[in-house]
Amino acid sequence: MSVQIESSERWGAHLELDDVTITAPLTADIVGRVVALVHRFGFAIVDSAAHTASGCSVAERSRHLLEFGNALGTPVVQSPRNELVEDVKDYSDVDERDDRGYRSRGELTPHSDPPTLIVLDCVTPARLGGETSLVSVDSIVRRMLAQDRTLVDELLAPLPDWRVAGQHGIAVAGPADRPRPVLAYHGGRLSCVLYRPYVELGASTAGQPLTSAQTAALDLFERYSMSDDLTLRFRLQPRQTLVLHNRSVLHARTDYVDWPDPDRRRHLLRMWIDSPDRFPVHPGHELGDFFAPMT
Repeated sequence: MSVQIESSERWGAHLELDDVTITAPLTADIVGRVVALVHRFGFAIVDSAAHTASGCSVAERSRHLLEFGNALGTPVVQSPRNELVEDVKDYSDVDERDDRGYRSRGELTPHSDPPTLIVLDCVTPARLGGETSLVSVDSIVRRMLAQDRTLVDELLAPLPDWRVAGQHGIAVAGPADRPRPVLAYHGGRLSCVLYRPYVELGASTAGQPLTSAQTAALDLFERYSMSDDLTLRFRLQPRQTLVLHNRSVLHARTDYVDWPDPDRRRHLLRMWIDSPDRFPVHPGHELGDFFAPMT
């Protein structure tokens, strides 16, 4: 398969954050500027620290965030708990059965989330660590094409996947009914849906082990997704908000150490935004309202 990438602007480790940062109140008035940056780079940062009262409560910040999200697209629930604004913090000391990575202190490797956009708003940074990493899917695939085009073809072909509990109203987790490609090509642009553990779990549970070529393709993609020169790393500061296109940029996080005081724990607010009209992708990568009941 011939792949020609018509990408957004290329960037990597040396991108200046000032080039993707809007200093302004977090309101619907700046959505046009945010969308322009997301189309150009795949993400944007809104720094509203100078425009937000230091005593602004989490509840008030959540309300502003939700108003902003509604201007970007349609906020969707993020789990069967039906939250539109989710607290991202460490719950491992109170719920050891919770295995969703954003509710722990551990490292998260490069991956995509289900919705079109993810919005992360920093309330309190960690004492140490908790660094955000971003990498462009286009940059990863360009490196792969230069090394072995056949491995890109493996990721453009359908691969096994995993269905999480609560996905589209289905209570029990299990192998996905339909395979899905990691990469898809639509309207001159590549998109990506990837959480590798789900690909491997779907394959093993369905009795369809990945081929050596599929494994090699995932390995090479993963290697470049962690490449130092392609990865932009930074720490979100209080009242900074990251808006990320889940199909064009993968995100990751280093592990972290919290403050002893529970009130000073690392705390981010997260929204999932469905916005297919502003950011169209291949139909197979349009996951919509992920936890809504099947219609």
